[in-house]
Amino acid sequence: MPSVNTRVFFSKTDRAKYISHLDLNRVMQGAIKRAKLPVWYTEGYNPHMYVQFMLPLSLGQEGMREAVDFRLLEDVPFEEVTERLNNALPLDIRAVETAAPVLKNTDITTAEYEITADIDRENFFKFTESEKIIVEKKTKKGTSEIDLKPLISELSVDERITLRLPAGNDFNINPMLLLDAYRTASGKELPRVRIVRTKILCADGSEFR
Repeated sequence: MPSVNTRVFFSKTDRAKYISHLDLNRVMQGAIKRAKLPVWYTEGYNPHMYVQFMLPLSLGQEGMREAVDFRLLEDVPFEEVTERLNNALPLDIRAVETAAPVLKNTDITTAEYEITADIDRENFFKFTESEKIIVEKKTKKGTSEIDLKPLISELSVDERITLRLPAGNDFNINPMLLLDAYRTASGKELPRVRIVRTKILCADGSEFR
């Protein structure tokens, strides 16, 4: 039986930002079951629901347009998929749109973030104008020093800080690295920080679809 590739864009906000990626996987699979969607399962000795998240979100951060893929065994209207999922999901996780996948997760190169924090914006902007912003980044191979300065593709400092950073399965920069570097350089704590991933983007600057 042919399956229908389905991509759901969803938001993860407020209390849901404390749900880990592993638990989010469980939440989404549970919602799909409760929504009674005819989802496709893998074959073999241990069949399981096929669910793939495009770009895991860091714990404590919110997302406005995250993406998850699964397959359906029947052609359910996309609007109905969205409605049925929202009836089954917790309130802080909302299906925004359902569509046929257009791009692959390997097409993701950048993410845009909005940061709200009690911060001296003028000093923060001066900090980002530094010749180099050296931070320590943890990888599977250990910890290495990288320069964030050339990795910030866009930055604006107004009521909110908006910036774009590399994102993807192979190389991903957490915006907390920049905030931690500023905190170290300024010697000031940053209470009440809110980080929201607003967009997932491709190499040409278009939104991931």
